[in-house]
Amino acid sequence: MKKRLLSLALALLLLLPSGCRVSGHPLPEGMEEETVLEQGREIAALLNSGDWQEVYDRLRDDAKATSSPEAIQAYMEERLSKAGAYQKEDEAIATGQTLEGTGEEYGTAVLYCKHEKKSLMYRIAYSTDMELMGIQVTVR
Repeated sequence: MKKRLLSLALALLLLLPSGCRVSGHPLPEGMEEETVLEQGREIAALLNSGDWQEVYDRLRDDAKATSSPEAIQAYMEERLSKAGAYQKEDEAIATGQTLEGTGEEYGTAVLYCKHEKKSLMYRIAYSTDMELMGIQVTVR
């Protein structure tokens, strides 16, 4: 289980560049900001409601290979234990990025959300076909 969780975390860290704030880069051609943000908010809501299986089911196949509903649960429970219950979204941005190595362009919904104890930054990445590629949640 620890190996699988580590694989998930490493995949997410490689997929999504880190940082406190994201400066907006244009989304890849054909992607719409509102769609990326709307879909990102859906995933954030599923994560906060504990619907790990639904989040896993929405991942595209290559992301599923390095994850599991249990790994998503462990990943989120660690963060939510520090942040507490979700309260509200403070800020959101949709930004375009490129995977190093493959050159694949993708869009990321970046949601800054207030929780009971601390804020979380949700980074939810989508392919240009709006397939869920990965998630990264950082305690701020």
